[in-house]
Amino acid sequence: MSKVSYILIAVMLAALLYMGAVRGYQVYERKAAEKAAEEAANTGVFTFQNVPVTLAAPLPEPVSRPVVFDPSQTAIFLEDAPLSDERQKQQAQETIASILADYEQDPNIQKFNRDLAAATQGGVEDLGALGGVELVKILKENPQVGQVVQESMKNPAFAKTIEQIFTNPQFVESVKQLQGAGPVEAAPQTKKAE
Repeated sequence: MSKVSYILIAVMLAALLYMGAVRGYQVYERKAAEKAAEEAANTGVFTFQNVPVTLAAPLPEPVSRPVVFDPSQTAIFLEDAPLSDERQKQQAQETIASILADYEQDPNIQKFNRDLAAATQGGVEDLGALGGVELVKILKENPQVGQVVQESMKNPAFAKTIEQIFTNPQFVESVKQLQGAGPVEAAPQTKKAE
């Protein structure tokens, strides 16, 4: 045989080896893909005593019928009627009394109430009277109330308690409601007096 024949035989053998390698790689890829598909299918399906269980939620069925509006099925909300002025004042007085009742057992408040009653000869019994509508009238008739307040405010514990009471938003709002009518009516009277 000639050299050309040997070269052609070598080329044919190389081509056969190449084709065999390609075919073997294709078989390997197919088996690897099948194995990966089985693993993917198994991870989505759990079994309970050899019964497959899927954790995927079922898809809801699409609604194909129109929704009809029924006015009798609408919700109706009722609001409370606004309170009358008299009822608002009564509620404000009750709120102030409730807040002051929380501090009733405080020894500083008790001492202040005793001093206030003594200075006014029983005309002003407690701190609650100073939060009412007639504050201006009480201060005009009893100037000693200011002195009792000044003396009591020197006590830091009393000042702290009073600050707690007067910074309570409900107390502040209630006093505004009670005194809202008082200063507005009193302001024209003081202007006329001047």
